[in-house]
This record gives sequence, C-alpha cells and structure tokens, in this order.
Amino acid sequence: MAYTRIVEKSILKLLNKPELVILYGPRRVGKTTVLRGLFEKLRRDHCCASYTLDDPSASMIFQHPSTERLKAIFSEIGFSESRKNYLFLDEVQSFEGIDKLLKLIFDHFSHVKVIATSSSSLLLLQSLTESLAGRKYFLELLPLTLSEYRNLEVKDYFSFPEFLTRAEELTNSVHSFAVFGSFPEVLLIKESQGKMSKLRDILDSSLYKDIFILENIKAPKALVQLVQLLSYQIGNLVNLNEIATQLGISRNTVNEYVSILEKFFIVFRLTPFERNLRSEMTSRFKVYFWDLGVRNAVISRFSPFAARDDRGALFENLVVASILKRNLYSGRIFKTFFWRTYDGFEIDLILENVETEEIWAVQISTSGKTRFSRAFDRYNPTRKIAVNAGEGYRYCL
Repeated sequence: MAYTRIVEKSILKLLNKPELVILYGPRRVGKTTVLRGLFEKLRRDHCCASYTLDDPSASMIFQHPSTERLKAIFSEIGFSESRKNYLFLDEVQSFEGIDKLLKLIFDHFSHVKVIATSSSSLLLLQSLTESLAGRKYFLELLPLTLSEYRNLEVKDYFSFPEFLTRAEELTNSVHSFAVFGSFPEVLLIKESQGKMSKLRDILDSSLYKDIFILENIKAPKALVQLVQLLSYQIGNLVNLNEIATQLGISRNTVNEYVSILEKFFIVFRLTPFERNLRSEMTSRFKVYFWDLGVRNAVISRFSPFAARDDRGALFENLVVASILKRNLYSGRIFKTFFWRTYDGFEIDLILENVETEEIWAVQISTSGKTRFSRAFDRYNPTRKIAVNAGEGYRYCL
C-alpha cells in the first residue's frame, strides 16, 4: 500500500521553480517511494530519468562531473534544451562530490530540474547549504502522520479538525502509533511480533549503524545507554550533569551525543519559552522521540497502550511530535517551546507564530483534567488548547 505524503504537494508546487529540491530525513521513512511516485507522475508528459547513487553502476555515470560530460549524459538520456526535463537522484549522500555535481547542473543546465533525496541529515546539508546557496529547497520527511496513514484530507491542520464518524478508528490508530510508531514498513505489518522485529531492525541496521559509521563516537556503549535513559525521560526536564554521572562521560559529551541523535532524527529538543524573568526556567530542555516505535524498541516495551504506566508520557510525546511534524510540513509557521517556572507551573507546548507573534498554549493530558497556569496569562496567549485522550487524534493528524 502506498501512502500519499503531505510533502508531495510541496514538491509539486516547486516544479516550475528553477531551484533544486532535496528531500531529506531518516532512512526508511518513504523518501524513495515519494521519488518513484513523482517520477511515474511526471514521466507521462515530460522526459525523466532516475538514478540511485548508492548503486555503483549509477554512481559511475556521474563521476568526475564537468559541463562537457554532463552535456553528453543528458543528450544520451534524451533531455532536450527546448523543454523541461526532470532528473531524479536517490540517496545522494552516497555520492562523493555531490555538491559539485548539483552546482554544475544548476548553473549550466537550466532545462534540467533535479529532485533528490538524502538520508544523511545535516552532515550532508551543511556542505550543500554553503555550496548551493540560493539554489535549493530542503524539505523534510519523517514517519507518517495520522492523516497520511488514514488518507484524510486536512486543509487547515492548525484548526485541529474533527472527524466525528471516524473518531474511534482514529483513536485506535493513535494508540497504535504510541506503541509501534509510524514507519511505513511497520504500519504494513499486521502482527505485533512482526512489528517489533521490524522496529528492532530499523533501530539496529539503519539508525545506530548510520551514527556509528558517520560520526566519530568515542564511547558507542555510552551513546546506546544515553538513548535508553532518554527513553525514560520523555516529557521531563533533562539533567545533563546527572546523565553524565550515570554514564561516566562528560557533560559536554552528553550534550554532543544528544545533538547527534537530533541530527539523525531519533530525538528532538524543546527549549524553554522565557522572557528573562527570574521565576522562569531557562537552562534546561526536554527531549522527545520522533517515532515512539523506535523509543519502545530501545527499551523493549511493546505492551498495549491502555495497559501501560507510561501512557501519559507516550501521549504527550505523540501529540508534540505530530504538531511539530505538521509545523515542518507547513513551512515552520511556529516557533515551539515549553514553559515552566521554578514554582512548578508548566505549559507542555508553546506555539509562537513567526509572523503575527501570536502565542498558543497547549496542555496535554490523558486524564481529561487540563489546567492552565494563570501565571502564563502575562503573555496574553491567543489560544489555550486542552488536549485530552478522547480527542487526541485531532492533534496527531
């Protein structure tokens, strides 16, 4: 089963623009599937060519690129200068000198539109950002949202629409996402045992493997233990000094490893919303997982959602991650934070509109009881959004 991804519409809107389009994200979230779908759609009316650059035979074609060599390649492919042509390049992080190749194509072949994918995260994007300044669009792809999985059309996500006739079905999917996550391969498996096995494979052979190959990890055992510790701290304040003591490594190394886990799309941080008031906590952060199936694979806990003692933390993580995914896909409309005072008053998620500076406060609870601290009213929040388990699906679309 092929899922329609939100990012596909974003790519289609960019087809008439000259810039390169680079779709990036963790392995096995469906980037290649998106690329193939676009290829099949565009080849009906346009000349298209597709190459996977981690295939040695395909990679060899583009080695030692020059304008003369590329001109010959495009001529053989059948690209004409009198019309728009589309070149699809999958897994470009595998190609040495990809920045030079893409720059040559953009600068000298305006009739060739490149749509590429990368699984190499910020490692690759840092070099491309410098060499392709003003020449590219970066788009992220993460594990599926609920609307992608259930094929729901959501025109205005941040109105948090209701689907009354499908509420039970969507709530069941939320509970499944909280346990097994939403990697496409996992969603296609019906049996729980098969889902568990696939998640362990994704964790070991893709996520950890990439980190150990591409990063200079001096203490690999400590990094794995760090992921385990963070798995038990979702939604809580992270104490770097405490973790450093537990792992026997420095505070700076812990912070560096958390940053690496962010770069490889395993976790993300929420930083505190603050206006330099002494009562507000500013030096700590929270960590959440982009995919809870990965989190549960780390600690080998796959019991049903309703039977879990950590379901409150799982629900909060899922809602926060879902809202952040949609924010990314919508063009980063909001800056995202949490808010907490030293007195213990807290707001789970703060959304600050980058244009209007409107502030939304989001409180998340599985118990049905959500309270907003009056202390936060000093910021005049435009909206206060109470997310409970019964309507939780609305915030995971």
